[in-house]
Amino acid sequence: MKNNNKTVSRRKAAAVAVLFIFFALFAKLIYVQVFMYGKINKAVERMIKRENVEIPKRGDILDAKGRVLATSVRRYNLFIDPKIIADLDEVKKKLAPYGIKIKQKTLQEFGDTSYVPIEFNLDEDMVRKIKSEKIFGVGFESKYIRQYPEGRLLAHILGITGADGSGLEGIEKICNSYLSGEKVKTTQYKDGRGRVIQDKLVDMSKIRGFDITLTIDKNIQFIAEQELRKVFSDYNAKKAVCIVQNPKNGEILAMVSLPDFDSGDKIKNLSALRNSAISDIFEPGSTFKIVTVAAALDNNKIKTSDNFYLENGRMKIGNHTVRDDHKITGYASLSKSMEQSSNIGMVKIAQKLGSVGFYDYIRKFGFYSLSGVDLPGEAKGLLLDEKNWNVMTLPTVSFGQGIGVTALQLINSFSAVANGGILMKPIIIKNIENTQPENISFFEPKEIRRVVSEKAADEVKSLLKNVVDKGTGRSAKVQGYSTGGKTGTAQKIDPATRTYSTKHYIASFCGIVPAMNPELAILVVIDEPKGDYYASSVAAPVFARIAERTAQYLNIPKDEPEAVKNDKIKKNDGKKR
Repeated sequence: MKNNNKTVSRRKAAAVAVLFIFFALFAKLIYVQVFMYGKINKAVERMIKRENVEIPKRGDILDAKGRVLATSVRRYNLFIDPKIIADLDEVKKKLAPYGIKIKQKTLQEFGDTSYVPIEFNLDEDMVRKIKSEKIFGVGFESKYIRQYPEGRLLAHILGITGADGSGLEGIEKICNSYLSGEKVKTTQYKDGRGRVIQDKLVDMSKIRGFDITLTIDKNIQFIAEQELRKVFSDYNAKKAVCIVQNPKNGEILAMVSLPDFDSGDKIKNLSALRNSAISDIFEPGSTFKIVTVAAALDNNKIKTSDNFYLENGRMKIGNHTVRDDHKITGYASLSKSMEQSSNIGMVKIAQKLGSVGFYDYIRKFGFYSLSGVDLPGEAKGLLLDEKNWNVMTLPTVSFGQGIGVTALQLINSFSAVANGGILMKPIIIKNIENTQPENISFFEPKEIRRVVSEKAADEVKSLLKNVVDKGTGRSAKVQGYSTGGKTGTAQKIDPATRTYSTKHYIASFCGIVPAMNPELAILVVIDEPKGDYYASSVAAPVFARIAERTAQYLNIPKDEPEAVKNDKIKKNDGKKR
Protein backbone atom coordinates (compact mmCIF):
# COMPACT_ATOMS: atom_id res chain seq x y z
CA MET A 1 0.00 0.00 0.00
CA LYS A 2 2.84 2.32 0.90
CA ASN A 3 4.51 1.62 -2.44
CA ASN A 4 1.32 2.52 -4.26
CA ASN A 5 1.12 5.81 -2.36
CA LYS A 6 4.73 6.56 -3.20
CA THR A 7 4.08 5.84 -6.88
CA VAL A 8 1.01 8.10 -6.90
CA SER A 9 2.97 10.83 -5.18
CA ARG A 10 5.79 10.55 -7.68
CA ARG A 11 3.36 10.71 -10.56
CA LYS A 12 1.70 13.77 -9.06
CA ALA A 13 5.07 15.39 -8.52
CA ALA A 14 6.08 14.57 -12.10
CA ALA A 15 2.81 15.91 -13.40
CA VAL A 16 3.21 19.08 -11.37
CA ALA A 17 6.76 19.43 -12.64
CA VAL A 18 5.65 18.92 -16.23
CA LEU A 19 2.83 21.40 -15.76
CA PHE A 20 5.22 23.85 -14.18
CA ILE A 21 7.70 23.48 -17.04
CA PHE A 22 4.85 23.77 -19.55
CA PHE A 23 3.47 26.87 -17.89
CA ALA A 24 6.99 28.30 -17.59
CA LEU A 25 7.62 27.68 -21.26
CA PHE A 26 4.19 29.05 -22.10
CA ALA A 27 4.88 32.14 -19.99
CA LYS A 28 8.29 32.49 -21.65
CA LEU A 29 6.68 32.10 -25.05
CA ILE A 30 4.10 34.75 -24.20
CA TYR A 31 6.87 37.01 -22.91
CA VAL A 32 8.97 36.49 -26.03
CA GLN A 33 6.08 36.76 -28.48
CA VAL A 34 4.39 39.72 -26.83
CA PHE A 35 6.85 41.65 -24.73
CA MET A 36 10.10 40.85 -26.56
CA TYR A 37 8.68 40.89 -30.12
CA GLY A 38 9.93 44.35 -31.03
CA LYS A 39 13.43 43.80 -29.74
CA ILE A 40 13.79 40.36 -31.36
CA ASN A 41 12.32 41.60 -34.64
CA LYS A 42 14.87 44.40 -34.74
CA ALA A 43 17.69 41.96 -34.00
CA VAL A 44 16.55 39.63 -36.79
CA GLU A 45 16.22 42.54 -39.18
CA ARG A 46 19.76 43.62 -38.36
CA MET A 47 20.96 40.14 -39.33
CA ILE A 48 19.02 39.69 -42.58
CA LYS A 49 18.23 43.25 -43.66
CA ARG A 50 20.75 45.57 -45.24
CA GLU A 51 20.01 49.19 -46.08
CA ASN A 52 22.10 50.85 -48.75
CA VAL A 53 22.36 54.48 -49.77
CA GLU A 54 22.47 54.43 -53.55
CA ILE A 55 24.20 57.34 -55.27
CA PRO A 56 22.39 58.15 -58.54
CA LYS A 57 24.23 58.32 -61.81
CA ARG A 58 25.57 61.84 -62.25
CA GLY A 59 23.90 63.79 -65.04
CA ASP A 60 25.64 64.36 -68.36
CA ILE A 61 27.01 67.65 -69.65
CA LEU A 62 26.14 68.22 -73.30
CA ASP A 63 27.07 70.78 -75.93
CA ALA A 64 24.51 72.94 -77.73
CA LYS A 65 23.86 70.16 -80.27
CA GLY A 66 23.35 67.50 -77.60
CA ARG A 67 26.79 65.89 -77.94
CA VAL A 68 28.19 64.40 -74.73
CA LEU A 69 31.04 66.33 -73.13
CA ALA A 70 30.99 64.68 -69.69
CA THR A 71 29.31 61.48 -68.55
CA SER A 72 29.44 58.88 -65.77
CA VAL A 73 30.01 55.16 -66.25
CA ARG A 74 29.62 52.37 -63.70
CA ARG A 75 32.83 50.63 -62.71
CA TYR A 76 33.49 47.82 -60.23
CA ASN A 77 36.14 47.00 -57.65
CA LEU A 78 36.82 43.30 -57.05
CA PHE A 79 37.51 42.15 -53.49
CA ILE A 80 37.96 38.80 -51.74
CA ASP A 81 37.07 37.48 -48.28
CA PRO A 82 40.07 35.34 -47.21
CA LYS A 83 38.14 33.99 -44.20
CA ILE A 84 35.63 32.04 -46.29
CA ILE A 85 37.90 30.99 -49.16
CA ALA A 86 38.68 27.29 -48.83
CA ASP A 87 41.26 27.06 -51.61
CA LEU A 88 43.06 30.33 -52.39
CA ASP A 89 45.15 28.72 -55.13
CA GLU A 90 41.97 27.67 -56.92
CA VAL A 91 40.65 31.26 -56.74
CA LYS A 92 43.94 32.57 -58.13
CA LYS A 93 43.74 30.04 -60.96
CA LYS A 94 40.21 31.10 -61.93
CA LEU A 95 41.03 34.83 -61.86
CA ALA A 96 44.32 34.54 -63.78
CA PRO A 97 42.73 34.36 -67.30
CA TYR A 98 41.23 37.80 -66.62
CA GLY A 99 44.61 39.32 -65.81
CA ILE A 100 43.81 39.55 -62.09
CA LYS A 101 46.51 38.51 -59.63
CA ILE A 102 46.20 38.05 -55.88
CA LYS A 103 49.56 38.93 -54.37
CA GLN A 104 50.64 37.52 -51.05
CA LYS A 105 51.99 40.95 -50.14
CA THR A 106 48.49 42.43 -50.53
CA LEU A 107 46.98 39.83 -48.23
CA GLN A 108 49.66 40.52 -45.62
CA GLU A 109 49.05 44.27 -45.80
CA PHE A 110 45.37 43.89 -44.92
CA GLY A 111 45.97 41.26 -42.24
CA ASP A 112 43.05 39.47 -40.52
CA THR A 113 40.08 40.91 -42.41
CA SER A 114 37.11 39.84 -44.49
CA TYR A 115 37.70 42.52 -47.11
CA VAL A 116 40.78 42.71 -49.34
CA PRO A 117 40.50 44.85 -52.49
CA ILE A 118 42.28 43.21 -55.41
CA GLU A 119 41.34 44.95 -58.68
CA PHE A 120 39.81 48.33 -59.45
CA ASN A 121 37.69 49.95 -62.19
CA LEU A 122 36.50 46.80 -63.95
CA ASP A 123 33.81 47.31 -66.58
CA GLU A 124 30.46 45.51 -66.60
CA ASP A 125 31.48 43.02 -69.30
CA MET A 126 34.49 41.86 -67.30
CA VAL A 127 32.43 41.58 -64.11
CA ARG A 128 29.79 39.52 -65.89
CA LYS A 129 32.44 37.06 -67.12
CA ILE A 130 34.03 36.69 -63.66
CA LYS A 131 30.64 36.20 -62.01
CA SER A 132 29.92 33.34 -64.43
CA GLU A 133 32.86 31.47 -62.84
CA LYS A 134 30.92 31.40 -59.53
CA ILE A 135 34.05 31.85 -57.42
CA PHE A 136 33.15 31.58 -53.73
CA GLY A 137 34.67 34.38 -51.66
CA VAL A 138 34.94 36.89 -54.50
CA GLY A 139 32.71 39.98 -54.45
CA PHE A 140 32.22 43.28 -56.23
CA GLU A 141 31.34 46.80 -55.23
CA SER A 142 30.23 49.33 -57.80
CA LYS A 143 30.73 53.05 -58.24
CA TYR A 144 30.42 55.70 -60.93
CA ILE A 145 33.46 57.38 -62.42
CA ARG A 146 33.43 60.56 -64.49
CA GLN A 147 34.61 60.45 -68.08
CA TYR A 148 35.31 63.26 -70.55
CA PRO A 149 35.15 61.85 -74.11
CA GLU A 150 36.77 64.95 -75.65
CA GLY A 151 39.86 64.92 -73.42
CA ARG A 152 41.32 68.42 -73.02
CA LEU A 153 38.57 70.10 -75.02
CA LEU A 154 36.58 72.46 -72.78
CA ALA A 155 38.64 71.54 -69.71
CA HIS A 156 38.14 74.87 -67.91
CA ILE A 157 34.44 75.01 -68.74
CA LEU A 158 33.61 71.46 -67.67
CA GLY A 159 35.92 71.45 -64.63
CA ILE A 160 36.62 68.35 -62.53
CA THR A 161 35.03 66.16 -59.85
CA GLY A 162 36.55 64.93 -56.60
CA ALA A 163 37.03 61.38 -55.31
CA ASP A 164 33.48 61.44 -53.91
CA GLY A 165 32.07 62.44 -57.31
CA SER A 166 31.15 66.00 -56.37
CA GLY A 167 32.10 68.92 -58.61
CA LEU A 168 35.19 70.96 -57.72
CA GLU A 169 35.57 73.32 -60.69
CA GLY A 170 33.70 74.61 -63.72
CA ILE A 171 30.19 73.50 -64.64
CA GLU A 172 30.77 70.39 -62.50
CA LYS A 173 30.95 72.70 -59.48
CA ILE A 174 28.41 75.39 -60.33
CA CYS A 175 25.75 72.79 -61.24
CA ASN A 176 26.78 70.12 -58.73
CA SER A 177 23.39 69.91 -56.99
CA TYR A 178 21.60 69.39 -60.31
CA LEU A 179 24.12 66.91 -61.71
CA SER A 180 24.32 64.87 -58.49
CA GLY A 181 20.62 64.19 -58.06
CA GLU A 182 19.18 62.89 -54.79
CA LYS A 183 20.55 59.86 -52.95
CA VAL A 184 18.13 56.89 -52.69
CA LYS A 185 17.79 54.41 -49.80
CA THR A 186 17.34 50.77 -50.89
CA THR A 187 16.71 47.59 -48.84
CA GLN A 188 18.03 44.05 -49.34
CA TYR A 189 17.08 40.87 -47.38
CA LYS A 190 19.27 37.75 -47.08
CA ASP A 191 18.73 34.27 -45.59
CA GLY A 192 20.93 32.56 -42.99
CA ARG A 193 23.47 31.61 -45.65
CA GLY A 194 23.72 35.16 -46.95
CA ARG A 195 21.71 34.52 -50.12
CA VAL A 196 19.54 37.36 -51.33
CA ILE A 197 15.86 36.50 -50.83
CA GLN A 198 14.41 39.93 -51.62
CA ASP A 199 16.34 42.57 -53.56
CA LYS A 200 15.89 46.32 -53.79
CA LEU A 201 12.69 47.49 -55.40
CA VAL A 202 14.14 50.72 -56.81
CA ASP A 203 15.12 50.74 -60.49
CA MET A 204 18.38 52.68 -60.27
CA SER A 205 18.58 53.01 -64.05
CA LYS A 206 15.76 55.54 -63.75
CA ILE A 207 17.31 57.44 -60.85
CA ARG A 208 19.90 59.95 -62.02
CA GLY A 209 20.93 63.58 -61.85
CA PHE A 210 19.90 66.29 -64.26
CA ASP A 211 21.59 66.77 -67.65
CA ILE A 212 23.14 70.17 -68.35
CA THR A 213 23.15 71.48 -71.92
CA LEU A 214 25.65 74.26 -72.65
CA THR A 215 25.56 77.03 -75.25
CA ILE A 216 29.06 75.88 -76.26
CA ASP A 217 29.28 74.26 -79.69
CA LYS A 218 31.89 71.51 -79.61
CA ASN A 219 32.99 72.18 -83.19
CA ILE A 220 33.46 75.92 -82.64
CA GLN A 221 35.33 75.16 -79.42
CA PHE A 222 37.61 72.83 -81.38
CA ILE A 223 38.29 75.53 -84.00
CA ALA A 224 39.10 78.13 -81.34
CA GLU A 225 41.32 75.74 -79.34
CA GLN A 226 43.19 74.52 -82.39
CA GLU A 227 44.01 78.01 -83.68
CA LEU A 228 44.81 79.42 -80.24
CA ARG A 229 47.02 76.47 -79.32
CA LYS A 230 49.10 77.06 -82.45
CA VAL A 231 49.85 80.73 -81.71
CA PHE A 232 50.35 79.91 -78.02
CA SER A 233 53.05 77.45 -79.01
CA ASP A 234 54.59 79.46 -81.88
CA TYR A 235 55.11 82.54 -79.70
CA ASN A 236 55.90 80.59 -76.51
CA ALA A 237 53.30 82.71 -74.72
CA LYS A 238 52.65 82.71 -71.00
CA LYS A 239 48.87 82.46 -71.42
CA ALA A 240 46.26 82.75 -74.15
CA VAL A 241 42.50 83.26 -74.19
CA CYS A 242 39.81 83.12 -76.84
CA ILE A 243 36.07 83.72 -76.45
CA VAL A 244 33.50 83.36 -79.22
CA GLN A 245 30.12 84.92 -78.45
CA ASN A 246 26.80 85.40 -80.19
CA PRO A 247 26.38 89.18 -79.67
CA LYS A 248 22.64 89.09 -80.28
CA ASN A 249 21.74 86.92 -77.29
CA GLY A 250 24.92 86.73 -75.19
CA GLU A 251 25.48 83.00 -75.70
CA ILE A 252 29.08 81.83 -75.35
CA LEU A 253 29.87 79.55 -78.29
CA ALA A 254 33.47 78.83 -77.28
CA MET A 255 35.79 79.74 -74.40
CA VAL A 256 39.43 78.70 -74.35
CA SER A 257 42.12 79.30 -71.73
CA LEU A 258 45.70 78.11 -72.17
CA PRO A 259 47.56 76.44 -70.59
CA ASP A 260 44.88 73.84 -69.93
CA PHE A 261 44.58 70.28 -68.58
CA ASP A 262 42.78 67.00 -69.19
CA SER A 263 39.72 66.76 -66.94
CA GLY A 264 40.10 62.99 -66.78
CA ASP A 265 43.68 63.08 -65.50
CA LYS A 266 45.03 63.70 -62.02
CA ILE A 267 45.74 67.42 -61.71
CA LYS A 268 49.30 68.00 -60.47
CA ASN A 269 49.45 71.78 -60.88
CA LEU A 270 46.39 73.41 -59.30
CA SER A 271 47.12 76.73 -61.01
CA ALA A 272 46.19 75.03 -64.30
CA LEU A 273 42.59 74.92 -63.06
CA ARG A 274 42.34 78.71 -63.22
CA ASN A 275 40.06 79.83 -66.04
CA SER A 276 41.94 82.88 -67.33
CA ALA A 277 38.99 83.98 -69.49
CA ILE A 278 36.99 84.97 -66.42
CA SER A 279 39.51 85.05 -63.55
CA ASP A 280 42.53 86.94 -64.88
CA ILE A 281 42.59 90.75 -64.86
CA PHE A 282 44.64 92.65 -67.43
CA GLU A 283 44.93 96.12 -68.92
CA PRO A 284 43.05 96.03 -72.24
CA GLY A 285 45.08 98.68 -74.03
CA SER A 286 43.62 100.01 -77.27
CA THR A 287 40.75 97.53 -77.45
CA PHE A 288 39.18 99.67 -74.71
CA LYS A 289 38.99 102.66 -77.07
CA ILE A 290 35.56 101.59 -78.31
CA VAL A 291 34.20 102.45 -74.84
CA THR A 292 35.67 105.95 -75.01
CA VAL A 293 34.37 106.60 -78.52
CA ALA A 294 30.95 105.00 -77.97
CA ALA A 295 30.40 107.00 -74.78
CA ALA A 296 31.29 110.32 -76.43
CA LEU A 297 29.13 109.63 -79.51
CA ASP A 298 26.18 108.57 -77.34
CA ASN A 299 26.53 111.67 -75.16
CA ASN A 300 26.80 113.94 -78.23
CA LYS A 301 30.21 115.18 -77.13
CA ILE A 302 31.65 114.33 -80.54
CA LYS A 303 30.41 113.58 -84.08
CA THR A 304 31.86 111.21 -86.66
CA SER A 305 32.70 114.24 -88.79
CA ASP A 306 34.89 115.81 -86.08
CA ASN A 307 38.62 116.33 -86.54
CA PHE A 308 41.19 116.27 -83.76
CA TYR A 309 44.59 117.89 -83.52
CA LEU A 310 46.91 115.04 -82.56
CA GLU A 311 49.82 117.16 -81.35
CA ASN A 312 52.27 115.59 -83.82
CA GLY A 313 52.40 112.45 -81.72
CA ARG A 314 53.33 114.03 -78.37
CA MET A 315 50.91 115.54 -75.84
CA LYS A 316 52.06 117.04 -72.55
CA ILE A 317 49.75 116.60 -69.51
CA GLY A 318 51.31 118.00 -66.34
CA ASN A 319 54.67 116.29 -65.94
CA HIS A 320 53.66 113.42 -68.20
CA THR A 321 53.70 112.89 -71.96
CA VAL A 322 51.15 110.86 -73.92
CA ARG A 323 52.63 109.40 -77.11
CA ASP A 324 51.29 107.91 -80.34
CA ASP A 325 53.14 105.11 -82.10
CA HIS A 326 51.70 106.25 -85.44
CA LYS A 327 52.62 109.93 -85.60
CA ILE A 328 49.97 111.91 -87.46
CA THR A 329 50.83 115.51 -88.25
CA GLY A 330 48.15 118.14 -87.98
CA TYR A 331 44.50 117.17 -87.70
CA ALA A 332 42.89 113.78 -88.14
CA SER A 333 39.30 112.61 -88.41
CA LEU A 334 37.68 110.42 -85.77
CA SER A 335 37.92 107.48 -88.15
CA LYS A 336 41.61 108.13 -88.81
CA SER A 337 42.27 108.39 -85.07
CA MET A 338 40.70 104.95 -84.56
CA GLU A 339 42.34 103.41 -87.63
CA GLN A 340 45.80 104.43 -86.41
CA SER A 341 44.89 103.78 -82.76
CA SER A 342 45.74 107.29 -81.57
CA ASN A 343 46.11 107.59 -77.80
CA ILE A 344 46.08 111.38 -78.05
CA GLY A 345 42.82 111.33 -79.96
CA MET A 346 41.23 109.23 -77.18
CA VAL A 347 42.52 111.60 -74.50
CA LYS A 348 40.89 114.57 -76.24
CA ILE A 349 37.61 112.66 -76.60
CA ALA A 350 37.61 111.60 -72.94
CA GLN A 351 38.31 115.17 -71.83
CA LYS A 352 35.10 116.22 -73.56
CA LEU A 353 33.22 113.62 -71.53
CA GLY A 354 34.80 114.53 -68.19
CA SER A 355 35.75 112.08 -65.48
CA VAL A 356 32.22 111.69 -64.03
CA GLY A 357 30.58 111.06 -67.40
CA PHE A 358 33.35 108.74 -68.57
CA TYR A 359 33.32 106.74 -65.32
CA ASP A 360 29.55 106.26 -65.58
CA TYR A 361 29.81 104.86 -69.10
CA ILE A 362 32.60 102.49 -68.08
CA ARG A 363 30.34 101.07 -65.39
CA LYS A 364 27.37 100.94 -67.77
CA PHE A 365 29.43 98.80 -70.14
CA GLY A 366 29.80 96.27 -67.31
CA PHE A 367 33.38 96.90 -66.22
CA TYR A 368 34.22 96.56 -62.53
CA SER A 369 31.11 94.35 -62.17
CA LEU A 370 30.48 90.63 -62.23
CA SER A 371 28.77 89.62 -65.45
CA GLY A 372 26.81 86.86 -63.72
CA VAL A 373 28.06 84.11 -66.03
CA ASP A 374 27.38 80.63 -64.60
CA LEU A 375 31.00 79.72 -63.93
CA PRO A 376 32.94 79.83 -60.65
CA GLY A 377 35.84 82.19 -60.05
CA GLU A 378 34.77 85.25 -62.01
CA ALA A 379 36.68 88.44 -61.17
CA LYS A 380 35.12 91.92 -61.27
CA GLY A 381 38.23 93.73 -62.50
CA LEU A 382 39.93 96.90 -61.25
CA LEU A 383 38.77 100.50 -61.53
CA LEU A 384 39.69 103.41 -59.30
CA ASP A 385 36.67 105.21 -57.89
CA GLU A 386 36.06 108.40 -59.87
CA LYS A 387 36.45 110.49 -56.70
CA ASN A 388 40.07 109.33 -56.48
CA TRP A 389 41.03 110.01 -60.09
CA ASN A 390 44.05 112.27 -60.55
CA VAL A 391 45.14 114.39 -63.49
CA MET A 392 46.41 111.34 -65.43
CA THR A 393 43.64 108.83 -64.67
CA LEU A 394 41.13 110.00 -67.27
CA PRO A 395 43.75 110.30 -70.05
CA THR A 396 45.30 106.87 -69.45
CA VAL A 397 42.00 105.03 -68.95
CA SER A 398 40.77 106.50 -72.26
CA PHE A 399 43.26 104.29 -74.11
CA GLY A 400 43.08 101.27 -71.80
CA GLN A 401 45.75 101.87 -69.16
CA GLY A 402 45.03 102.15 -65.45
CA ILE A 403 42.00 99.86 -65.64
CA GLY A 404 41.82 96.09 -65.15
CA VAL A 405 39.30 93.99 -67.07
CA THR A 406 38.54 90.34 -67.71
CA ALA A 407 38.36 88.85 -71.18
CA LEU A 408 34.66 88.15 -70.67
CA GLN A 409 33.94 91.78 -69.76
CA LEU A 410 35.85 92.99 -72.80
CA ILE A 411 34.07 90.82 -75.35
CA ASN A 412 30.73 91.58 -73.71
CA SER A 413 31.36 95.31 -74.30
CA PHE A 414 32.04 94.65 -78.00
CA SER A 415 28.88 92.54 -78.16
CA ALA A 416 26.93 95.42 -76.64
CA VAL A 417 28.05 97.65 -79.51
CA ALA A 418 27.49 94.84 -82.03
CA ASN A 419 23.85 94.27 -81.09
CA GLY A 420 22.83 97.91 -81.19
CA GLY A 421 23.91 99.20 -77.79
CA ILE A 422 22.35 96.65 -75.39
CA LEU A 423 24.51 94.88 -72.80
CA MET A 424 23.50 91.22 -72.52
CA LYS A 425 24.21 88.78 -69.74
CA PRO A 426 26.73 86.22 -71.03
CA ILE A 427 25.06 82.79 -71.09
CA ILE A 428 26.89 79.47 -70.99
CA ILE A 429 24.09 77.14 -69.81
CA LYS A 430 21.33 76.55 -72.33
CA ASN A 431 19.07 74.36 -70.21
CA ILE A 432 18.91 71.94 -67.29
CA GLU A 433 16.89 68.82 -68.09
CA ASN A 434 15.78 65.85 -66.01
CA THR A 435 14.99 62.41 -67.44
CA GLN A 436 11.36 63.51 -67.48
CA PRO A 437 10.77 65.77 -70.53
CA GLU A 438 8.48 68.09 -68.60
CA ASN A 439 11.24 68.88 -66.09
CA ILE A 440 13.33 71.33 -68.06
CA SER A 441 14.68 74.77 -67.17
CA PHE A 442 15.70 77.11 -69.98
CA PHE A 443 18.15 79.98 -69.61
CA GLU A 444 16.65 82.73 -71.74
CA PRO A 445 18.69 85.67 -73.10
CA LYS A 446 18.69 88.51 -70.59
CA GLU A 447 19.15 92.20 -71.30
CA ILE A 448 21.09 93.93 -68.55
CA ARG A 449 20.63 97.49 -69.82
CA ARG A 450 20.97 99.76 -72.79
CA VAL A 451 24.48 101.19 -72.78
CA VAL A 452 24.44 103.48 -75.83
CA SER A 453 21.89 104.40 -78.47
CA GLU A 454 21.48 102.30 -81.61
CA LYS A 455 22.76 105.25 -83.65
CA ALA A 456 25.96 105.52 -81.59
CA ALA A 457 26.45 101.73 -81.78
CA ASP A 458 26.12 101.77 -85.59
CA GLU A 459 28.63 104.61 -85.83
CA VAL A 460 31.14 102.66 -83.73
CA LYS A 461 30.64 99.55 -85.87
CA SER A 462 31.43 101.62 -88.95
CA LEU A 463 34.59 102.91 -87.28
CA LEU A 464 35.63 99.34 -86.36
CA LYS A 465 35.13 98.29 -89.96
CA ASN A 466 37.49 101.08 -91.08
CA VAL A 467 40.11 99.86 -88.59
CA VAL A 468 40.16 96.51 -90.40
CA ASP A 469 39.80 97.91 -93.91
CA LYS A 470 42.36 100.72 -93.60
CA GLY A 471 44.09 100.65 -90.23
CA THR A 472 45.96 98.49 -87.72
CA GLY A 473 43.50 95.61 -88.04
CA ARG A 474 44.10 94.71 -91.69
CA SER A 475 45.39 91.23 -90.86
CA ALA A 476 42.07 90.49 -89.10
CA LYS A 477 40.15 90.70 -92.38
CA VAL A 478 37.88 87.68 -92.89
CA GLN A 479 37.64 86.57 -96.51
CA GLY A 480 34.19 87.25 -97.94
CA TYR A 481 32.88 89.09 -94.88
CA SER A 482 32.89 92.69 -93.77
CA THR A 483 34.93 92.72 -90.59
CA GLY A 484 35.21 95.17 -87.73
CA GLY A 485 37.52 95.15 -84.75
CA LYS A 486 40.22 96.78 -82.68
CA THR A 487 43.80 95.87 -81.93
CA GLY A 488 45.35 96.24 -78.48
CA THR A 489 49.06 96.07 -77.63
CA ALA A 490 49.33 96.76 -73.91
CA GLN A 491 52.46 97.01 -71.78
CA LYS A 492 52.36 94.94 -68.62
CA ILE A 493 53.29 96.24 -65.20
CA ASP A 494 56.67 94.97 -64.03
CA PRO A 495 56.03 93.57 -60.49
CA ALA A 496 59.57 94.45 -59.42
CA THR A 497 59.58 98.13 -60.42
CA ARG A 498 55.79 98.77 -60.46
CA THR A 499 56.31 100.58 -63.77
CA TYR A 500 55.36 99.59 -67.30
CA SER A 501 57.66 96.94 -68.72
CA THR A 502 59.46 97.38 -72.04
CA LYS A 503 59.71 93.61 -72.49
CA HIS A 504 56.34 92.12 -71.54
CA TYR A 505 53.15 92.86 -73.47
CA ILE A 506 49.62 91.59 -73.98
CA ALA A 507 48.55 91.40 -77.62
CA SER A 508 44.78 91.30 -78.18
CA PHE A 509 42.21 91.69 -80.89
CA CYS A 510 38.46 91.85 -80.49
CA GLY A 511 36.25 91.91 -83.54
CA ILE A 512 32.82 91.36 -85.06
CA VAL A 513 31.61 89.56 -88.21
CA PRO A 514 29.81 90.70 -90.35
CA ALA A 515 30.73 94.24 -89.37
CA MET A 516 27.35 96.00 -89.58
CA ASN A 517 25.06 93.09 -88.68
CA PRO A 518 27.28 90.94 -86.47
CA GLU A 519 26.60 87.25 -85.90
CA LEU A 520 29.90 86.67 -84.12
CA ALA A 521 32.04 88.55 -81.60
CA ILE A 522 35.49 87.04 -81.09
CA LEU A 523 38.26 88.01 -78.68
CA VAL A 524 41.85 86.75 -78.84
CA VAL A 525 44.31 87.59 -76.04
CA ILE A 526 47.96 86.49 -76.09
CA ASP A 527 49.84 87.13 -72.84
CA GLU A 528 53.59 87.77 -73.17
CA PRO A 529 54.26 86.48 -76.70
CA LYS A 530 57.99 86.05 -77.29
CA GLY A 531 59.56 87.94 -80.19
CA ASP A 532 56.87 89.87 -82.04
CA TYR A 533 54.31 91.27 -79.59
CA TYR A 534 52.16 93.57 -81.73
CA ALA A 535 48.47 92.73 -81.79
CA SER A 536 48.24 93.45 -85.50
CA SER A 537 50.63 90.59 -86.31
CA VAL A 538 50.10 88.22 -83.36
CA ALA A 539 46.43 88.33 -82.31
CA ALA A 540 44.60 89.70 -85.36
CA PRO A 541 45.50 86.84 -87.75
CA VAL A 542 44.28 84.28 -85.18
CA PHE A 543 40.98 86.15 -85.00
CA ALA A 544 40.70 86.00 -88.81
CA ARG A 545 41.26 82.24 -88.97
CA ILE A 546 38.81 81.48 -86.14
CA ALA A 547 36.19 83.85 -87.56
CA GLU A 548 36.45 82.46 -91.10
CA ARG A 549 36.21 78.81 -90.06
CA THR A 550 33.36 79.52 -87.60
CA ALA A 551 31.39 81.60 -90.10
CA GLN A 552 31.67 78.82 -92.68
CA TYR A 553 30.63 76.19 -90.11
CA LEU A 554 27.56 78.23 -89.12
CA ASN A 555 26.73 79.00 -92.77
CA ILE A 556 26.70 82.74 -92.12
CA PRO A 557 25.99 84.41 -95.50
CA LYS A 558 28.92 86.35 -96.95
CA ASP A 559 28.26 90.06 -97.30
CA GLU A 560 31.26 91.43 -99.19
CA PRO A 561 30.01 92.43 -102.68
CA GLU A 562 32.71 90.46 -104.53
CA ALA A 563 32.15 87.35 -102.40
CA VAL A 564 28.37 87.53 -102.83
CA LYS A 565 28.84 87.90 -106.59
CA ASN A 566 31.19 84.89 -106.75
CA ASP A 567 28.81 82.78 -104.69
CA LYS A 568 25.96 83.56 -107.09
CA ILE A 569 28.16 82.60 -110.05
CA LYS A 570 29.06 79.30 -108.40
CA LYS A 571 25.39 78.54 -107.69
CA ASN A 572 24.40 79.34 -111.27
CA ASP A 573 27.23 77.19 -112.62
CA GLY A 574 26.05 74.37 -110.42
CA LYS A 575 22.52 74.62 -111.77
CA LYS A 576 23.77 74.57 -115.39
CA ARG A 577 25.81 71.47 -114.76
